[in-house]
Amino acid sequence: MTVIDASALVAYVLREERWESIESVLHESPIAVELLPVEAANATLMARRARRLNLTEAHDAVRRIHRLCEVGVRLFSPAPLLPAAWEIAERQALTVYDASYLALARRERTPLVSRDSAQIRGARELGVRVIET
Repeated sequence: MTVIDASALVAYVLREERWESIESVLHESPIAVELLPVEAANATLMARRARRLNLTEAHDAVRRIHRLCEVGVRLFSPAPLLPAAWEIAERQALTVYDASYLALARRERTPLVSRDSAQIRGARELGVRVIET
């Protein structure tokens, strides 16, 4: 079992460099906080606004994100993670959103799959194993 964050999911959906390395993670039913589909969709919107995607590509990406989060990723409520996420965010200079993935990985004693350098740094400082893709 692994925790997947939005940076990894978006890299997979948008077929960014080395996206294939994330496919095996998705076949193993990763877990994430319920923020994942919203964060991934927002990253897709930012890519669209930066003109990295056309409208059709962006819509297709959001449909893939939705489908993956409906059937391939087990989502957990961030509410029970909030005290730990807050503490991690304060200590690691992360957003509470990002810290919630780390709180979940720490609670479940499972690695984090991420492409976000701040997330990776924070995970390592917490002793959470990281799978960089």
